[in-house]
Amino acid sequence: ESLRVTLVSNAMPPKSRAKSQPKADSKKKSGKKTSPSPSPISDKKQLELNFLNEVTYEASVEDIQKSFKFLGYGMNQGDRHYLKAACAAVERVCEEHEGLLTLIKAKGIETMLSIVRHMPHAHVSPSMSEAINAAAAAVYRQSSNWLDYVDQVDFHELPTILHLAHWLGAEDEDVALSSLGAMERFCLYRSEHGATLLASDVLQVVHRIIGHNRTPELLTEAFNLLFRLCDLPGATVVPLVHRESGLVSTVVESLHQAPLNMRLQLAGLRLLALWSQLVIENDGTTTATATVSDLKELVRLAKAEDHAKEVVANLSRSGLTHAAGWISAIASRLPRPTTKTEPSATANRRSTANKANRRSTAKPSKQST
Repeated sequence: ESLRVTLVSNAMPPKSRAKSQPKADSKKKSGKKTSPSPSPISDKKQLELNFLNEVTYEASVEDIQKSFKFLGYGMNQGDRHYLKAACAAVERVCEEHEGLLTLIKAKGIETMLSIVRHMPHAHVSPSMSEAINAAAAAVYRQSSNWLDYVDQVDFHELPTILHLAHWLGAEDEDVALSSLGAMERFCLYRSEHGATLLASDVLQVVHRIIGHNRTPELLTEAFNLLFRLCDLPGATVVPLVHRESGLVSTVVESLHQAPLNMRLQLAGLRLLALWSQLVIENDGTTTATATVSDLKELVRLAKAEDHAKEVVANLSRSGLTHAAGWISAIASRLPRPTTKTEPSATANRRSTANKANRRSTAKPSKQST
């Protein structure tokens, strides 16, 4: 029996350290921290990103609206994949005029502006904000190009011009200049286009552009356009300017910003002189509901004549007597400010009317006696 035990013990091989060593090494390796791997993109997300990558200027209205939905989702959720792909899609849409017109039909201008204005509150990363700004710049650039390209013969494009001027004229200076130039081309081509623009609240659009952009070149173009638009009968222009009453004071304030720019001063004072001469003539055909008949009171309240005197004085001191003569000739059409001691024109008219009534009532009494 002892011999069997020794034989069995000799038959069993000893445990090797080589086999047990990998287990110990694996335990040590499992204790080390590994870097997290990037989360894989799901199949649904990959399909949506592929859709955004295929959007071009030939896309439909529904595709563009869907792209803006992904853009808003990416900004709100902080998903850079959706945001960058959607911004790149917007840039490709704005590569051609056809894509821009489709973008306007899909209300992409309004959506893009709301995203740009909401971006500071969303706390997006710098790379994401750069992508959004690049998409907005593409919209501005193609809008300006289309406004320069549009032909004044295509009168059916007037609503699109007003749409771009209303939404982008106060956001980008190039779009503002291009929209002013396009509207002036249409007015010079046919006077009916000017009446159509006036009926479409173009004074409000131009007023907004002037309020947000104070560069002398842009203001000069805006004043020239307003002169073209308002060079119509007083019955058409006076009620509209009264409705946008702050426009007159804004014009005078803009002239104060650049007192030495004679081109701007000449255009602005010429416009104010035109407004001062517009009168609604009561020839029996006009309605009696009109409460105002001219724009002299608005020009007087804006102190246009005081500014004109200051400009003439500056030119005279500079030795530019010929330019001072031009400005003074234009300023002679402006209404003079009324003082407390000086009776107004309406008071004079009332007094003369009262005297005429007294004479007419006095004559029958003499005949009766």
